[in-house]
Amino acid sequence: MSKKKKTDKHPKPAAKAESKKIELEVSFPIKKNLKYLIIAILALLPAVLCYYYVTYAYSVNHENGFTLDDPWIHLTFAKNLVEYGSFSYFKNEIVTAGSTSPIYTMILALGFLITKNEMILSYVLGILFLVLAVFVFYKLSEHSFPKENWLAIAAALIFGLDGWMNFIAVSGMETTMFIFLLLICFYYYRKRKPLLFGFTLGLVFWGRPDAAAFIGAVVLDYLIFLYLKKKSPRQNDDIPAFSKSELLKGISIFLIILAAYFALNLYLSGSILPNTYDAKLSYYSPEFRSRVDFLKNEVWLYFTDQAYLLLIIPFFIAVIKVLSDSARMKYNRFLLPLIFILALVFMYWYKLPYAHRFGRYMMPIIPFYIFLFVYGTREFYKYLYRYYNDRNIVNSLNYIFFIIVVIYFASVYYQQRVLYAEQTHYISIRQVATAKWLRDHTPEGSIIATHDVGAIGFYSNRKILDVAGLINPEFIKRLNDIDFSQFMTNEMKKYNVSYIAFLREWYRVVNQNSLFTTGDSNIEIMDVYKFDPGKTHILRRDVNSMNMYAVQMIQARQTQQAINLLNSSVSIDPGSSLTYYLLAYAYSSMGDNANTENYLKKALDIFPDFREAVFSLTNIYQKSNKIPEARMYMENYLNSNPSDTNAVNFLKSLSDTVRVK
Repeated sequence: MSKKKKTDKHPKPAAKAESKKIELEVSFPIKKNLKYLIIAILALLPAVLCYYYVTYAYSVNHENGFTLDDPWIHLTFAKNLVEYGSFSYFKNEIVTAGSTSPIYTMILALGFLITKNEMILSYVLGILFLVLAVFVFYKLSEHSFPKENWLAIAAALIFGLDGWMNFIAVSGMETTMFIFLLLICFYYYRKRKPLLFGFTLGLVFWGRPDAAAFIGAVVLDYLIFLYLKKKSPRQNDDIPAFSKSELLKGISIFLIILAAYFALNLYLSGSILPNTYDAKLSYYSPEFRSRVDFLKNEVWLYFTDQAYLLLIIPFFIAVIKVLSDSARMKYNRFLLPLIFILALVFMYWYKLPYAHRFGRYMMPIIPFYIFLFVYGTREFYKYLYRYYNDRNIVNSLNYIFFIIVVIYFASVYYQQRVLYAEQTHYISIRQVATAKWLRDHTPEGSIIATHDVGAIGFYSNRKILDVAGLINPEFIKRLNDIDFSQFMTNEMKKYNVSYIAFLREWYRVVNQNSLFTTGDSNIEIMDVYKFDPGKTHILRRDVNSMNMYAVQMIQARQTQQAINLLNSSVSIDPGSSLTYYLLAYAYSSMGDNANTENYLKKALDIFPDFREAVFSLTNIYQKSNKIPEARMYMENYLNSNPSDTNAVNFLKSLSDTVRVK
């Protein structure tokens, strides 16, 4: 009898705990028609929000554009695929695996059969994939919170309002497509649909090679699930496993699709991965970038900035809950998102500590971050309920918090429209303007050497030599060589390059006047030069860095340190007229006219047509009443540059000064 009484007592506290749990959950039953309406609204929301970004930017800039140069790489491959049937970068002549996302390039190619407008095509695809991603995210959230559909709606709403998602959707990149593939693969994995899971898992890798982090996360998650299911079957009976035959089918489909991806790259470039992989690993390697700064600035600060700050504490609550469940031998369905986030961050931290502009490489984390935030928030309020024991208060606090998050996300989205407009203009007045100048001012058949191959490749209609290695992989192994500028010059001779288009921060051409420049802004000025094998002088990267850093020192009034640095630069490359000019600039800021004159003359000895140096020196001579010397330098300059109206007027003013006297 006593044993029977003991067994009778056990279910009571369990039932009480269960009823308490159910009591907190807020059921939000949705009829079929209302559900369709909610899905339609959630899908329409990002479409409207993205369209607003585009129209706002157009109202400011009076033209459409992208926030990055990279979209035109996909577009160039896609256009040539349609027009020449070749995965090439110029007509059918440069066949190469230069696209990070071959599936996105192929989709663009299909789009070119419908419209030739590259902007409309890219905008539509980016928005479409974001709409699909929001829909799948809603379905995932609905599956995760089956008794509280309002949480699924709130999660999808936050994701749809995310400023970076809308920003990147209309930036011409494959990012929203990649995120959609990640989410739908995760959805089929959770639903245990082996064929669709295997198929989408293969497509994820076609979307971007950093899908390796997600694939690894899936494998680890499933192994942990099997282990926990074996060790504690009672706690994990509610989650089904793939049968052996299902798993075999899914893996087979995945491997076939993955093999096709490797085969394509191997056929195009002799490597199983795209050129972009090796090129970016070489240029942004940990040897030259701080892993600590990456974690601090490009991960932590990125995911705690503005609206994301509201997500961080619930996110860590979710992390604690997932780890706690695992420690208690209970599989948690939110384990995969956590593993993926850690895997992607680790992969970039270890191999490529660089998140690119706008944190683009970290953006695939965003939906999983939001997903864990929603879960962590709900877990927190469940925990709070144990102490308050008041369903209405706890749920009201939950509603209020989600409303605050939604409002804050909407506010950040609205503010970010300005950044989108600024960045599209930024690219337009540099890369696009340069591309169109090359199209209009260079002969057909010219070969252009550049490191920014996107807009220049698409709009110039000229053959490109990519010195960054994305299109021409032979440059990749030499990217970080100390004498890369010399190697680059030799390769340009070999390829019969006609013109060079470089951003000054990347590679600086000296002792030669540019044919075209994108302006006088402080950062990233693009210059175009005629390539003359016997004359064109490209500074070594370390020399260019020293010179740029010296300019910053001068502006910060650390003039003596700048002079020391510039002297080191001269010792490495004594043939740079620019370095002597900067030394003159440094001494001028100190009021040392003798050294200013001396270094200006040295600059002009190397490069007599150095416009800035000519005007600086003649101004000094004019002020010190050395008119003959001023006339001599200006006349020599005008012999080579007779159309420079400012120089003509200056020479005239010197003549007037003589007549007045």
